[in-house]
Amino acid sequence: MRISVIANPIAGRGRARALAGSVRAALAGAGHVVTFAWTQKCSHAIELARRAKDECDVVCAVGGDGTVHDVANGLLPHPPPLVLVPCGSGNDFSRLVGCPRTPAELVAVLGAGMGVRLDAIDSGIRYSVNSCGVGFEAQVAKHSRDLRRVRGLSLYLLAVAKALREYTCPRLTIALPDGETFTGPRLLVSIGNGVSAGGGFRLTPNAVPDDGLADVCIVESMSRAKMVRLLPHALSGAHTRLAAVAMRRTPALSIHCDDPLPLHADGEYLGDDHRDLTFVVSSRCLPVLCREDAPVRTGQAVQRLL
Repeated sequence: MRISVIANPIAGRGRARALAGSVRAALAGAGHVVTFAWTQKCSHAIELARRAKDECDVVCAVGGDGTVHDVANGLLPHPPPLVLVPCGSGNDFSRLVGCPRTPAELVAVLGAGMGVRLDAIDSGIRYSVNSCGVGFEAQVAKHSRDLRRVRGLSLYLLAVAKALREYTCPRLTIALPDGETFTGPRLLVSIGNGVSAGGGFRLTPNAVPDDGLADVCIVESMSRAKMVRLLPHALSGAHTRLAAVAMRRTPALSIHCDDPLPLHADGEYLGDDHRDLTFVVSSRCLPVLCREDAPVRTGQAVQRLL
């Protein structure tokens, strides 16, 4: 097969450098025709994936959630199969399916050709393959990109601490297709295709990434002290039972804010100048190869994609 490998050299604090070299060698050793590219700047993987998708059978991303976000955005809306070898800080997307963790597992996954077709959330600005959101969650994403010496959950907890010092809750109008609306100050709106974000915060713990619906977590405005008390609940998913939290499942929603609003997609900060946003689920649009022996959080069985 023709395999295009797109790797982020700084993913996992540089661990991707060694891993991507091993991936390249293993694929070539298995007889595949391999093209290889390092990402060189933010969003470069989008451009690389756009160029690769018509010239390969499979695109392999080596990196974290940001890498798979960029690669998917370069491939959609009509992508070839994607496979991820995860080595990032959060790796929330890799929790959805059994991604190959080693070069040997990657070769086996390609040989089997099995996988699932996942939804993506289209904001009109970017696709999100795991989660997107506005408000405090997006502000945390803004701060997390500036923290380079830590990784995993610690990175996001430090970013939360920074965001707590400055964030104010905007007044939002949130509209669902069934006519239900929410109006007033809100801490955040998290729109989940996957169960966790930020390296383990289970904001949408019951999301199913191929059901054609997004799980939406809407949190009311609250004091900083209450926000701090909310964090342990958000890590376990127990926040869904709190009175200040509304959970909905929907194929689409719109958000309006009179003031500029911060937005993130899969943890990638997309600026704070958004006032009118519409999110629509694109059902089962992204084919993802995975290990047959790993559990998947989907409503479908693993199927042949190659």
